[in-house]
Amino acid sequence: MSGFFKAFLYAGQGIGSAVKSQRNLRIHIIVALYVTGFSFFYELSGTDYVLLMLTFSSVISAELINTAVEAAVDICSPEKSSLAKLAKDAAAGAVLVTAVFAVIVGLIMFLDLDVIRSILAYYGENIPALAGLILSVILSALFIVYPKKERK
Repeated sequence: MSGFFKAFLYAGQGIGSAVKSQRNLRIHIIVALYVTGFSFFYELSGTDYVLLMLTFSSVISAELINTAVEAAVDICSPEKSSLAKLAKDAAAGAVLVTAVFAVIVGLIMFLDLDVIRSILAYYGENIPALAGLILSVILSALFIVYPKKERK
């Protein structure tokens, strides 16, 4: 396998490991999926969807970088250190900043009471869709709380 394709393989393994071990990353992924699903009730433009994808990718990327920083700090500084704490806290702060701004973007794009009422009416009138939504919420909750695998 060429180095080019190995890089994709390693990146995929890194994302997979982070998904398995980082609950907050799993939460961000689930939120992105639900926001995308509910976005179809809105009349969004292509530009709006690009903004959503950039917003999702910034939050998920920040969470992946935070995971990498925490792991690197743990390797380099297994004992308590004020610099190690600063590095970890700053990386977590970056995730918080991107997540807060993602919520603001979401509120600006989706806080339309008429559309929210139509979504509620749709699920109130469509029992199979409501059952599917409830099942997806249960499966999402299981995905989020799925325990991390032990490292060897």
